[in-house]
Amino acid sequence: MEKETDVAIATKPCEICHNDEADSIVLLTGDTDLAPAVETCRRLFPSKIIVFAFPYRRVNDELRQLAPGSFKVDVRSWFRHQFPDPLVLADGTVIPKPVSW
Repeated sequence: MEKETDVAIATKPCEICHNDEADSIVLLTGDTDLAPAVETCRRLFPSKIIVFAFPYRRVNDELRQLAPGSFKVDVRSWFRHQFPDPLVLADGTVIPKPVSW
């Protein structure tokens, strides 16, 4: 299931670019598994801007070189913009925050 998620995340920027749904895409990750997808999007859609927002304590030089506009999310922003614990969806589903977060 983890690889399916990675593939779904990797293909979404290509879909967004293909459908011309955005001029810029920001991917919140430091995972190099997304590098081939970003390289493909940049080659096929050179006018689109794709950058990485690196999570707190996770910067990747390979991705930074691939997407020069990338930036690091500072610790205050990282904690300020998390979902509430627990997160309650519109249908009433309750999702607790993992203890490790």
